[in-house]
Amino acid sequence: MSHQRDVTDGSSQTLKANLNVLARLFNVEPAWTNICTAREAIGLDTHTLLHAGPPFIDPTKPSLPVLSSCILVCIQEGWASSGTDAEMLIASGKVRLLSALQFNVLMPLAAVASYNSPLVEISDLNSTSKAWSLLSSGAGPQIRFGTRDVNVIERLKWRDTVLAPQLQLIISKNPIPLFPIARAGLLAGDDLHASTAHAQLALNQIIFPQLSCVSASSHIRTMLENSPLFFLTLWIAACHVMLHTAAANGTDPKSSLVISLAGNGERLGIKVSNSPESWIAIPAPTPAGPFIKSDQHIAASPVIGDSGVIDAAGFGAQGLHCASQISEALHDWLPDNWRNLKESLMLYQHPYFSDLNIRTGMDVLSGVDPIAAIAMIGIDGETGLLGRGIVQPGSTLFSLAEFQLLNS
Repeated sequence: MSHQRDVTDGSSQTLKANLNVLARLFNVEPAWTNICTAREAIGLDTHTLLHAGPPFIDPTKPSLPVLSSCILVCIQEGWASSGTDAEMLIASGKVRLLSALQFNVLMPLAAVASYNSPLVEISDLNSTSKAWSLLSSGAGPQIRFGTRDVNVIERLKWRDTVLAPQLQLIISKNPIPLFPIARAGLLAGDDLHASTAHAQLALNQIIFPQLSCVSASSHIRTMLENSPLFFLTLWIAACHVMLHTAAANGTDPKSSLVISLAGNGERLGIKVSNSPESWIAIPAPTPAGPFIKSDQHIAASPVIGDSGVIDAAGFGAQGLHCASQISEALHDWLPDNWRNLKESLMLYQHPYFSDLNIRTGMDVLSGVDPIAAIAMIGIDGETGLLGRGIVQPGSTLFSLAEFQLLNS
């Protein structure tokens, strides 16, 4: 390996363990290999919903944006005929809420998945590792924004009955490697979190020639052309595959690298490579950034979503040097030294992206407060998308992880 940062913290055992983890990470090649339901992918039961972030302290009382998404999916599934009925099912525990990451499934923002929800499957071409994320429904009302807009249900129905089966015909026959698409996005100005517009154009160039074989080709083409963040859910799962394959079920108990960074609107948590099934969590901080509407008065929700894994892998806020338009829009909310943070926070340059100075290996022993790019949505569970944001967990989260590592 090359491009090592100066390591002055941690023991030689930790450094050796981290090198082992990174060697596995650098061997991962993520590809989009399938679309399948949550029941097919992980055997998810009925009357169970998957959400982002750590488990809720009390899953019968989720954060309001997640609750709103749960209500819409309960109605879509026919478990409830009204929002009131759906709330009662959740409050009684008759509809269970579980952390999606427990199953290697990742949820964007306040989205939830049921057993019938279509998931994109991302596989490592060099191993048997897989992860899943929610198939986007394209432009229009979004389940991930955490509202009670009933128009979301119609978008979900189209996703489930038209988009998913038609795309599955293409993807299952022609898996799509994701590194070349991600690279094209970075070169053109994406950070691969707040912006995936250029990566989406590269993905469209692969998919569009194959659309002639499906019956809804014109509608799907239009949707993809108007959905610059469609690639995002693919990339969330790809970053998870990279980091969790690297962790290898805790094979290196002295390793100190972040492999998950996720919130549920109540708590923000990380998982570390030495103990990849254990959450370390704090009360979720609130992201800050520019609002879409300057006169917006609804407060942003504390951080929600599993997409912080993108930042943990070295993209997103760690890749903003590639995305001048995004970094300029977020300038007033970024720390003054944001361009230099990754040099201390992230251990090595990723070989595939080394010429772009994309570093990976977020180290809890770095002494650096990480940053993540995350969309802001309304805390009320009604307003939905507010704008782009930046979140900094503060020093407590990494300090707790360091304490756990040193005492394990």
